[in-house]
Amino acid sequence: MDVRPGIRRLLPLLLVVVLSAGCATGTDNGDQLTWKVGTLQCSTDCGFLKMAEEKGFFERRGVEVEFVTLQSASQALPALASGEVDAVEQNAGAFFIASERGDLDASIIGSTMIGLPWAIYAKKEITSLDQLPGTSIAISSPTGLPATIADVMFAQAGVSGESMQKLNGGGNADRYRAVVAGTTDSASSPADYVPRAAGDGVNVVALSPDVVPDYPRYSIIARNDRLAAKPEAARRYLAGLMDGFRYAYAHAEEALALAAKEAGTTPDDPYITYMHDLIVDKQLVDPDAGVAEPRLTYLSTMLTDTGHLRRPADLATLVDDRPQNDALAMTRS
Repeated sequence: MDVRPGIRRLLPLLLVVVLSAGCATGTDNGDQLTWKVGTLQCSTDCGFLKMAEEKGFFERRGVEVEFVTLQSASQALPALASGEVDAVEQNAGAFFIASERGDLDASIIGSTMIGLPWAIYAKKEITSLDQLPGTSIAISSPTGLPATIADVMFAQAGVSGESMQKLNGGGNADRYRAVVAGTTDSASSPADYVPRAAGDGVNVVALSPDVVPDYPRYSIIARNDRLAAKPEAARRYLAGLMDGFRYAYAHAEEALALAAKEAGTTPDDPYITYMHDLIVDKQLVDPDAGVAEPRLTYLSTMLTDTGHLRRPADLATLVDDRPQNDALAMTRS
């Protein structure tokens, strides 16, 4: 796991360790104003997801936020369970499944992306979802987002995925490249690659905003003991996120430039502009970083219907909207 370069530009590693040991500036009740978050590497959505970090909004809110870049979604909940991080940005589906097993004492406190820009890609001979039964599809882990969203999209479209061979295809880009190379018939990956698909001889057979528009992408899931120990840090972190999201919506050129910088291309590259327009058109990012409880209810129902959950998740015990409400009040004061 790698710490995002931004934190190294702000503080030497030794100082970060000292701060996390208890010497950080805090509130009168001892609340350390530090917050450590496990995230997946952003791509064409960086213009929104990294704007708070880029513009220094966390520092302005008085909280030191450290980001740990995870190599895959399967690392997120283990990192949270081990206490390596205070919170993770992760799809709530995996959290619901882990909670049903009793593996994790944590709560959803907000979101970084309430909508899911996802796609099912297929080789050129396959032009629709109903042609996929009996073929192979690249996913990640059996309970990870690529697998669960594929199952939900199949169910919504009335297609059975039971006969499909599900392959561990690695990361997002690896799964897409496997379709291009012909080593798998299809892949479940983010919509980032839609602008490239036609040129690569790949079909986009389904987009999640069209098939399952209420399916959420990234929830912010925090350990309950860290929320109890550092409530002020949690709310200031969320307030900084809100500042960044609102700024990105209001400053499209800067959001495009940031995404392009992270991707190593130019702001007018269709690879960048497609995702920006999709986020804006579908409002995939909530400027208030809300918990999106109706979407979580939808997700829980779908995962129950597809057999990933034995019963719907108990959102009354798995969601804590108090930090987000406090942060929202902070941004309006």
